[in-house]
Formats: sequence, C-alpha cells, structure tokens
Amino acid sequence: MNRPVWVPTRVLFALPCAALLAWPAATQDLRYDAQVAWFHAGNISMELDEDGNRYELSGVVTTSGTMNRLFKWRGLFAATGRFIDGFPTTNAYLLLEDDGETREVLLAFGDKTTIHATDSDSEEIPVPPGSDLMSVMFLAPHCLGETIVHDGEDAYRIVPERTSARDLNQRSRYYSGPTVRCDYRFRYVDGSTRRVSVWVADGKAVRFPVRIQVRVPFFPDGILRLRVDPAPG
Repeated sequence: MNRPVWVPTRVLFALPCAALLAWPAATQDLRYDAQVAWFHAGNISMELDEDGNRYELSGVVTTSGTMNRLFKWRGLFAATGRFIDGFPTTNAYLLLEDDGETREVLLAFGDKTTIHATDSDSEEIPVPPGSDLMSVMFLAPHCLGETIVHDGEDAYRIVPERTSARDLNQRSRYYSGPTVRCDYRFRYVDGSTRRVSVWVADGKAVRFPVRIQVRVPFFPDGILRLRVDPAPG
C-alpha cells in the first residue's frame, strides 16, 4: 500500500521539470563524505546540471558504516531554479525520505508545498520564503549575508557571524590548502539555533564548499568533506 504515495509525486514533479530534459546542460558530479565524531556516517552524491542561468541540483543522501547499525536512512532531493546575480533562486524542490518503516514525499512548487506520508493523510501548506537549503549551501557564493532558506516546510534564517582565512589540512582524498571559513548561526522557527561553518577554497580553486561542519549542542559535530579524487565505484 505504500507505492501509491510515490507515483503521483513523480508525476507532479515532472511538470515543472519537464523542460529540463531538453537542456544542452553542463553536468558536474559531486560527492561529500559525512562524518559524526570519529565515525564515517554516510555520503551525499549530487549531480548539478546548468544551462545559462538555469540549474538543476539532485542528490542522494545515505547512511553507512557504523551509523547503519544505529539506524538506516535514505533521502533523495532535487531542486530546480535560476541564478539571479549569482544566487540560486528555487523554482521547485522535491524531497523523498525513507527510514525503512515510513516514507515521506515533499514537493514545493508554485505557492504550495504538498506532503505525502505513508502513515498520514496528504497535506498542503504555503511554500515558505527563501530558496531551498541544499541549493544555498552548495551553490551560493559564500560567505553569505543574512539569508532566509527553507526545507519545503519551514523557513530558517542564516545569520553570518565571522569570516576568517584558514589553511585547511585534510586527507589526500579531500581538498587541502588556503580557504575562507564562513561561520553562521542558523535560527529555527522554534527559537533554537545551530552553528554552521563552511570552508570555501581561496582563489576559487574549487567552486563548491570543501568542508561543512554543523555543531549541535550535546551531540558530536557533523562534518561533510568534498571528495576531490575519483571515488571508488
């Protein structure tokens, strides 16, 4: 009985994305390794297609290693939009989540977000303001000014705190060298905050963030590192 949840959502998302199929787009593949404390936690594999100022960013987030012993989670996302003055502006955002027991599908398009879940009725809410978080974190030119982003359901405010030049030393599969570190505070709708740091390669040697670190009170930090070597198949 779970399968009908997926079919109408694919059809819905195909409408705003149908025009993308004819793009003579330039494609880039990205892979980030995720770490929590000392443990490999999973990875994010992404594909970015661009044609002029239009973009489509899609990806798969999976847990692995030690994290899989605690829980398994898989997410797929896709965002389409345009770069306006270099900043990604979302047109449509899709998120599919599966933890092995429940599935949730979220589609933000136009002025509505539609949410389907296996254990509840479908719901429609207004699309929150701002661009989607994935587009902003991975495609926007850091360091950012104060910015509003959303996850399809809720809006968050990104508040810049400081910018500093740092030499980053990492394993050979990741970028090492001069970077600019951008420290932010994320303010959530419930009043809580999270500290997030983004490292970008100085001199535009690498276009995308080379490291992202999320600090959550009372929990180990979560870290994403961009692979700069060919990842094993």
